Parts: sequence; C-alpha cells; structure tokens
Amino acid sequence: MSQTKKGSSGCLWVFVLGLLSSISFVTIRSFFNLSNGVAGVISIIIVLVFFKMVLEASSFKKLIRSGTIVFIIFYGFQFVLTILFNSLLSENNEKTTITSEENISETKIIEDQDTLILYTSNRVWKDNYGNLYKGDLSVRKKDYNRLKNHINSYQPRYKKTFWGDLYNYIEYTDTPSLDLIMETFIKINKEKKLNQMEFAEMVVSCIQDIPYSFVFQKKCPTKNYDLTTKHILEDCPECCIGNIKYGIQNPVSFIKNLKGDCDTRTVLIYSILKHFNYDVAIVNSIFYRHSIIGINIPTNGLHKIYNGKKYVLWETTAKYFKVGYLSPEFNDVTHWNVILTSK
Repeated sequence: MSQTKKGSSGCLWVFVLGLLSSISFVTIRSFFNLSNGVAGVISIIIVLVFFKMVLEASSFKKLIRSGTIVFIIFYGFQFVLTILFNSLLSENNEKTTITSEENISETKIIEDQDTLILYTSNRVWKDNYGNLYKGDLSVRKKDYNRLKNHINSYQPRYKKTFWGDLYNYIEYTDTPSLDLIMETFIKINKEKKLNQMEFAEMVVSCIQDIPYSFVFQKKCPTKNYDLTTKHILEDCPECCIGNIKYGIQNPVSFIKNLKGDCDTRTVLIYSILKHFNYDVAIVNSIFYRHSIIGINIPTNGLHKIYNGKKYVLWETTAKYFKVGYLSPEFNDVTHWNVILTSK
C-alpha cells in the first residue's frame, strides 16, 4: 500500500514540475531571444529554486529526481521531433530540379495601346497550413532588360552597413517594376479575403515554393564544394547561376529566371511586404552565412528585438517553414542581426 502511494506521489511531482516548467518555458521564450535548449534549462531551474524555498529537504530530494525525469523527457521529445522534422523537410526538398510548373513563358499584354512581352511563371502552391493558391508572377521584358545589370553600377557608401545599404538600393530600384506581381497578390487577397497574417503567409509561401538555386559572385563550382552545395548541385547542376555581382539577383531578374538563394529571396519578399505596408526586416547572419526575414506582427516564435520592436523570424529558402521557426542548425538567435527595416 505504501509503495503505491509513493509511486502516485512521484507521478504527481513529475506532473506538477512539468506543468510549471512548461509555463515558465513559454514565458521565457516570449520575452527573451533564447534558443529552446537554453530556455528549457532556465525554466526548470527557476521552478526548482521556487520549490527549494517552499518545500522540506526530503520533499525537495524527490523533486530533484522528478526534475531529472522531466529534463530527460523534455529533451528526448525535442530530439525526436527534430529528427522527424528534418526527415520530412529532406523528403520535401529531395527534388530541387525545376519542373514544368517552374517554367518561364513569354506572354503579352497591351498597355497604353502598346503590346508588351512579359516573362511569366504560372504558380500553384500551398501555404504552410494547406491553403491552395494560384497566380502568375510576371515582369515586363523591357523592365528586365533595363534592370538586369543595375547592381553592377551600385557604389557602396559605408563598409559597416554595406548589405543593408545594398538591399535598400535594390528594393528602391526594383519595386516599381514589380507592379504586376503586386496585382496578382491583390487579386488573391480579394478572392480569399485574407487577414494580415494570412496575406503575409500567402506571399512568403509563394516564394518558399520556388526551388532553391545558388547565386555566386564567381562561376558556379564544379568540384571542391562544401557538403550543402554538393547535396544540391549533384542532383541539380542547373540550380546555380554564377558571375553575379555581390552574389545576389535583383527581384526582377529573379522573377525572370527563378534562380534565387537566401538574400535574393529575402529582398523580393521584403520589397513585396513593404509595398503592402508591413513592418518587415531583413535579418542576416555572418555566422550561418544566411539571410532570412523578420516580421513585426502579433505571433509567437523565434524573434529579434530591434529598436524596441519584436521581429519574428521567417525562413524563406524552403517550403513548410512557418513563421517563428528555424531549423535546429540555424536557431541560435544570438547569431542573427537585423540589418534593414521597412519602418
């Protein structure tokens, strides 16, 4: 009989500690830029310190044992979820070759009694919640010819703010020529009656759906590349464009050929969301050699605080990444820095 009572008490401690640790974890993650691992450890320590102050020594020893169990369960569960997520993401990104759906066609429109040629991609995609969207991404041929090499003439002003200044210049120069894309998203918004978060989700998932391609300042490598580059280029040699100044395509060129790496995508998304009056940021990491966006909108997840505002981070290079979530190899927010904001 006593053994049964002891076991029930142990289970109760595990439940109480787990519940309070979860509440503490959510609170810490909401207010501080900490990784899941660090936030988990701190939350458990806080709860243990609290119980140390209110419990007797014998009861606290039981709590320590329960805390160890909670710790193992928490990180074991997180480890399993990470493996499952990476496995799913790997399966979804196995085919990086450009399919017929990603083909660019030449279409025509009449503007001011003049026939113009467009570069058009007929997009069909789902957002991260399974909602289906259709729309054309188009740019005028004359705009592409005018803008395709404009980055080559960019003259940097300050080395310290080089990337932010470059992105700002690209957005300012290209956005007027993205008006046909803006019209597509306006049409979708009218049909679907999207709220602020749903509209942002629709836009970001549209660009996430475009297969990843490398954009190199030098020629595309044929050997001696790192593991990430090797994984993509061995399966898809054409998923690369080389000899591009600063290793970034301007948005109009990206829409014309659908060859986009991380910051090529972030600048396009930044330009679109800024046009629709979102408070959006481009967030870069020298440590990870990567670029993502941040969005100041009421939602939870990994974020950066910049000028007193909370920018929730958003991966743009692959499908199925929801706002506020980064893959484990990129999720230490201390390595990310906001370098450009729309407001």
